[in-house]
Amino acid sequence: MANVSQSASLDSIAAYLKRLHGCDQETALREAREILHNLMAMRQKGFINGWYFDERGHLELLPSDAVLKHLNPPK
Repeated sequence: MANVSQSASLDSIAAYLKRLHGCDQETALREAREILHNLMAMRQKGFINGWYFDERGHLELLPSDAVLKHLNPPK
C-alpha cells in the first residue's frame, strides 16, 4: 500500500460521512471538501503520504517515513 497517494475521492468521503453521521448530501460534500483540504495540507507538510478506505470502510492515513521514525525511534 506504500504507493497510495490518494484513493478516497471527495465523493467517497462524502458518502462515508452520510453513512456514518446520517447527514444530507450538501452537508456531507461541504465536510468532505474540508477533510480533503486538510488531508492535502498534511501531505504537503510531509506528515502523511496519502489516505484510503480500508477493507472495513474506515478512512485511513498513510503516515510518512519521517512520522513513522518519530513514532518508532531506533532503540
